[in-house]
Amino acid sequence: MLIVKAILAVIINLIVYFAIGSLIVSTKDERRSAILCMGTGFFVYYGLFFICVLPLMFTYRTLSTLTLIWGIAVGTIVAVAIILRGRIMAEMIREAAARIKSDRKCAIILAVIIILQTFIIVRSYDFTLDAAYYVANVTTTLDTDMINIYDPFTGAWQDHFELRYAFATYSINDAFLCRVFGLPALVGTKTVMASTVAILSNIMYLGISDELFRKDTRKVTVMMTVICWVNFTFVTLYTASNFLITRTYEGKAVLGNITVPFIFLLFTVLLSEDVPKHYWLMLFAAAFGSTTITSSANMLVPAEISILLIPYIIMKKKWKLIPKWILMLLPGVVMMGIYVLYVKGYFAISTYYRR
Repeated sequence: MLIVKAILAVIINLIVYFAIGSLIVSTKDERRSAILCMGTGFFVYYGLFFICVLPLMFTYRTLSTLTLIWGIAVGTIVAVAIILRGRIMAEMIREAAARIKSDRKCAIILAVIIILQTFIIVRSYDFTLDAAYYVANVTTTLDTDMINIYDPFTGAWQDHFELRYAFATYSINDAFLCRVFGLPALVGTKTVMASTVAILSNIMYLGISDELFRKDTRKVTVMMTVICWVNFTFVTLYTASNFLITRTYEGKAVLGNITVPFIFLLFTVLLSEDVPKHYWLMLFAAAFGSTTITSSANMLVPAEISILLIPYIIMKKKWKLIPKWILMLLPGVVMMGIYVLYVKGYFAISTYYRR
């Protein structure tokens, strides 16, 4: 029964991301795809979750309250997406199905790659301090019904919020999923979110392969096979591959294997001459949503966006893009500035009411 719940949670995760992303994608966009839709929905989801969590956390509300409010909010958003974008979602699904039918052998190989990789990741064993923190934080949140009030390692009450973790609300969403589906913290993190991240990362790499090889299914299959081989063999300590295979449910794994590839995928689209405005909204969603998953995104995402956009702006002399580039940097820069002020002791947010 636990396995069924875990699989159901993964499927619902992907459906929710897809539905939310469909609200951002334009109905007139000929380049829309389920891949871009799902990636965008992922970051919009976590951005909205962050906005929902913060006022509840800083006013000492319970996880139960958050579960009720966010559950209703997500259900409403998905219902609206189905009503307003149901036809577009159906079209994208039909397009994906038609492509699978066009080359079933390659489709089977891709499916085997993703399923095998996900299975190995879920079955792997990891004992790093960060991994322990993620599971402990979800466990503490579930057991105390409070959000970031208690130290996950000791259970001791904290007199102020540790902003490095308080602003990264990714693990609180894990606790939300565990509460909704009745899952233990270890299953919610190590199985559900690890599987979700593994599948989404492969979807992002599939999108990049499509752009590079103009949807040549056989070439895409070869590239995906090579990527899988690299991920399993490139095992130096701090690489995206290492995080994907051994520390999949951590924020840095999301950053290295979903955020960075997704931004690169968007950039390949932005290189075209006539770019719909909503693609900039998708890029901003990634820039903001990623900061709510891990504080490491505060530096890496602005760096990646700058590395990609600055040469493009200079080469094409598109100076009008400079304000958009600056806007994309703001989420990471603002979050980094707040954290620096907190570390330097300029302010702290208490975990209790002060008189």
